Amino acid sequence: MDSGEGETAFRRLAEIVERSGVPFILHAHAATRTVEDAEKNLSFEVVRIVKTVAFRTRNGGLVLAALRGTRRVDYPRLAALVGFNRRDLASLSPEEVRELLGVEPGSVSPLPLREDVTVLIDDDVLTIVPTIYCGIGRSDRTLEIAPADLARLTGGRIGAFSR
Repeated sequence: MDSGEGETAFRRLAEIVERSGVPFILHAHAATRTVEDAEKNLSFEVVRIVKTVAFRTRNGGLVLAALRGTRRVDYPRLAALVGFNRRDLASLSPEEVRELLGVEPGSVSPLPLREDVTVLIDDDVLTIVPTIYCGIGRSDRTLEIAPADLARLTGGRIGAFSR
């Protein structure tokens, strides 16, 4: 993927949020890929960061799982929520993230740019107040938005899949 593709994804994601009319803040900062990077480089409260982990299913579907950055995916629970066995769900490699989502690893957004993506939001995300910080397609930008607004914008299903 060249930087033009990543920029295109970022612009498309930003347009989705802007057109929605929900309140949000787009933060610019040094490139940050992990929660550990964020702890060192950003002024955000780490407990309010929401990471998005991308998966593919055995039948070729894509799943975006948004959860608090300090938590881990419970794979069997996530697989059950999307109607699969744990063995039928695999994390995307960095190359697949670039190819299938058009963004760099560490900048995956819970906002889908494709129709064939299932979005799941961990129920714990909705307890974060007043806002969450999440990816928006660029490692040097972060979207700040209310959790309920994010859930509405993504069309995601809410479920318990973190530990």
